[in-house]
Amino acid sequence: MSLRCSVFWSDAGGAHCLRELDMPTGATLGDAVAASGIAALDADTSWRRPDGALRLAVWGRTRQAGDALHDGDRVDVTRALRIDPKEARRLRARGIKKPQGRAQGRPKAS
Repeated sequence: MSLRCSVFWSDAGGAHCLRELDMPTGATLGDAVAASGIAALDADTSWRRPDGALRLAVWGRTRQAGDALHDGDRVDVTRALRIDPKEARRLRARGIKKPQGRAQGRPKAS
């Protein structure tokens, strides 16, 4: 028996990749990301560590690489927000381009 899942990744520049996969029963989220080939697109493999700059999420909820994969899961490889979404909306309303870099008040991942 196999599990159908998808893995999504987007880089800071807006390029993105979505891969549809069939994984064996008992596979983990990390197995799906590794099988997707997305890791080859970004040299940052910190999604493998709980304290990494990149995180894994399933349907918007943060998960760990060792968590079990379920049929129909969409695994997202995510990074910290560069700017608070409320602040980005305020800047757009004023016609100001959003600043580059990290959001204020968020700790920098090591």
